[in-house]
Amino acid sequence: GSAAASSSAPPASAPSGGAASGGLTLADLQGAMAGLATASPPGAAAAAAANPPGPPLSELASADVVESSGILSDPAVVERLTALLPEGQRDLESLRENVRSPQVAQCLQRLTAALCEDAGGFNSIIANFQLDPSDGAAALAGGNPVEAFLLCLLRDVERKEGVKKKEGGDEEEKDGGGDGGEEEKDGGGDAP
Repeated sequence: GSAAASSSAPPASAPSGGAASGGLTLADLQGAMAGLATASPPGAAAAAAANPPGPPLSELASADVVESSGILSDPAVVERLTALLPEGQRDLESLRENVRSPQVAQCLQRLTAALCEDAGGFNSIIANFQLDPSDGAAALAGGNPVEAFLLCLLRDVERKEGVKKKEGGDEEEKDGGGDGGEEEKDGGGDAP
């Protein structure tokens, strides 16, 4: 109730909060949250689905959850995230400090508020992250925009990781084929 009503900042302001602090950016959080979604126990998704608004991102990706998930035990994840930290802070201890920072928690709270405020806020965030809204459509229809957002993130990371594995990081696949999302708009006018 009142938390959403007291937030008068436009949703577009939420994504810019993390970069100014010199710590983790939203792109970093995107990858980490998608990793948490795959590392979370199956009961966590069921529990989030049982309470339609679901827990806020600040609880789902709290420092304790990040630590207990084991994601920071994966050298590849640690390497990817520490590479995004400022010079002189590119180590596991600094990464853990960033994850525990009040700025990250505040960013996650603002992102949750923007996701839950209204459909326009949700759609704006999905567009800003360049995600496919259809990936979270069922959760959104069920009244859980946080779950919808996380599903969109997860599918996006899965697609990008698939492209990297196929093409060695080259994004040629992105335009060349795949799901055919653009052809729905054309109506396939090339047919004889």
